[in-house]
Amino acid sequence: MPATYRDAAPRHWSRRRLAGASGAALTGIALGTAGHRLGMAHQATPAPADDTAFPVDDQLAFLGIVDAGLASTATPGAVVGVWYPGRGTWLHAAGIGDVATAAPVTVDDHVRIASNTKTFVATAILQLVDEGALSLDDPLEQYITGIPNGAEITLRQVLSMSAGIYDFVNDPAISVDAEADPLLDFTPEDALEILRASKPDFAPGERTQYSNSNYTLLGMIAEQVTGQPIATTIEERVLAPLGMANTSFPTTPDMPTPFAHGYDAGEPGEELRDVTESNPAIPWASGAMISTLADLGVWAQALATGTLLPPELQAERLRFGTLAEGSVSVGYGLGILSLNGLIGHNGGIRGYSSWVIHEPASGATIVVVGNRGGNEGGTADPIFFGLASYLFPERFAALSPATSLASLSD
Repeated sequence: MPATYRDAAPRHWSRRRLAGASGAALTGIALGTAGHRLGMAHQATPAPADDTAFPVDDQLAFLGIVDAGLASTATPGAVVGVWYPGRGTWLHAAGIGDVATAAPVTVDDHVRIASNTKTFVATAILQLVDEGALSLDDPLEQYITGIPNGAEITLRQVLSMSAGIYDFVNDPAISVDAEADPLLDFTPEDALEILRASKPDFAPGERTQYSNSNYTLLGMIAEQVTGQPIATTIEERVLAPLGMANTSFPTTPDMPTPFAHGYDAGEPGEELRDVTESNPAIPWASGAMISTLADLGVWAQALATGTLLPPELQAERLRFGTLAEGSVSVGYGLGILSLNGLIGHNGGIRGYSSWVIHEPASGATIVVVGNRGGNEGGTADPIFFGLASYLFPERFAALSPATSLASLSD
């Protein structure tokens, strides 16, 4: 049985104080029915469009965007998918998946998807709301005690990044120690200890501000309500019904095979270091999951269109608070991101950077995962924004080739 978090005793750990790293690695933004749940798992296929190839001119443009994005961020490789009904499908593996052997990236490689994990956790929480096990108006304190302002914070605010809860990744345990050692001994209970000792960033509901802590707490709440690990809940409620057999919530540092190695560098010009293995209990429900290009293509559409939720809860999910305004309007709903009408999420973690986005009107989907992490915007950003600008020029005309999500939030 999972732990109960209402009155858990504070847990202490040995912090190795190692200098020279920042705490942005875990941030995604530097910013159902019974029939569904009982569905049999099967091999997922990219469903958003047919197998028609894009015209050659489009493919050449895509290749140029990917190559330029890898070069501008010194990223070894990437997997990229574009599905656009009526225009075509393009799946591409670019560059190197293992710099030690020069093995290329493949479209079947497993990759860490970081904060895209939040979309799965939020979906499971909303299913529990649909079943009456939770209410969006429940106070956080009802489930987890000791969080500052917990009696005033609602579950809706936790889901929507408007709770004002301090982001635990800014604590030195993560911003210093885990940056230096991705295998650092750290658990969700350690994050809870940090949060109970923290000060709020703002009053509940005052604004929308990204914090990984929200989803660590939601994972704990899901475990408390269901009586099972969050990994099992996501498998049964989300992955199996959609046939996402190559997506998982890991409990060890190992990667399923085949996989693309993940890399980071310290200061500019430093050699890339292999950080493929990391402790999944550090990001946990805020960013631990692993997937593949094909599975993410399936998930992008199911997430954006509400496949696993009743219409009224999907509508609630798509009420976006403002994260940034300008040439691109960035909003956050209930575990989902909006960029000028494109919806989905992004992710950044040690060694990997990702985008999983769908445009409901056209049915188009864009998935990008690069195998290098980045602290100043994800290294997948220039590829994603380049593809979005090419496919939807009227929405992203003002973007430069160097656009990152971090730059939109400045």
